[in-house]
Amino acid sequence: MQREAALPREAIVADIGGTNARFAVADLATLELSRISQVLCAAHPTFTAAFCAYLAELSAPLDHAAIAVAAPVTGEDIHFTNSPWSFAKHELCGTAGLKDVLVLNDFEALALSLPHLARAELHQIGGLAPEDHATKIVLGPGTGLGVAGLVWSGERWIAVPGEGGHTSLGAHDEHELTLLERLRKGRSHLSIERALSGPGLANLYQAIAASHGESPAELRPNDVLVRALSGEDGIAEEALDVFITLLGRFAGDAALLFGARGGVYLGGGIAPKIALALSSGAFRAAFEQKGRMTAYLAPIPVYVIRADLATLKGAAAALSAQLGPDATGRPKSVDLA
Repeated sequence: MQREAALPREAIVADIGGTNARFAVADLATLELSRISQVLCAAHPTFTAAFCAYLAELSAPLDHAAIAVAAPVTGEDIHFTNSPWSFAKHELCGTAGLKDVLVLNDFEALALSLPHLARAELHQIGGLAPEDHATKIVLGPGTGLGVAGLVWSGERWIAVPGEGGHTSLGAHDEHELTLLERLRKGRSHLSIERALSGPGLANLYQAIAASHGESPAELRPNDVLVRALSGEDGIAEEALDVFITLLGRFAGDAALLFGARGGVYLGGGIAPKIALALSSGAFRAAFEQKGRMTAYLAPIPVYVIRADLATLKGAAAALSAQLGPDATGRPKSVDLA
């Protein structure tokens, strides 16, 4: 009788955004990460080149990989939304010497990390305790705006990826309408991502400056953020205030769409940097102000994810579940709660 091949203990995991690429080796039994590396996407001409450069740093080859990408995953070919990179799964396996590769949306992976995060890795903003096994959602601005849900099947958590950052951005008053008209200029569609992202914050800065009759030099997103948090630039402060209000409103909308009584989790590169500003009240007010549904949203907790490598851990969890029982005998339908 032929024995089944032993399942891998370790695999490569990657989190590829529009700006940064993160790589690590994951223990598929414990989800612990080692040999962590982060590089700028701009440092490599292609994703495959970046991936192979990381492989060259390892002392021994690995056969399996899970890659979380800031892009929709709908087939063999992957095209990044906010990056010129692209790759084909089978070509990557051939070039990198992999037996197989699991590719998933980056916020799908982040959603799968939620049951594994320690309480100390979360900063709560209002609400009560999450309901057991109730739907959770994760969203967050970075180079783009990611959104995904996490649903309990009765046996395990299932991530539901989406492209909610590309839904339409609307205005609630005349002031917002004026700003949005400036953001929409030259575009056939104005998505929420055009305001709720790093580039979006820079866009808001320019639109608000124009509304005050000023024409400042274009700033990088992080410069706007630093100026706003330091209080040295009134326009940057106003831009961040609008950003926080829009983020709270969008998070509340997403909570209603998913029925997220298990909590709303804020990831991405920006939320941890503005956690205190998000706690000041405007975010939570915008989150809850939904007319007749305010009472529904009031008990839902919102958390800022402080764990830097949560997406990598979620990618490892996804690959572990796909490969089946691991060296510890954990079943494929493991309860990740």
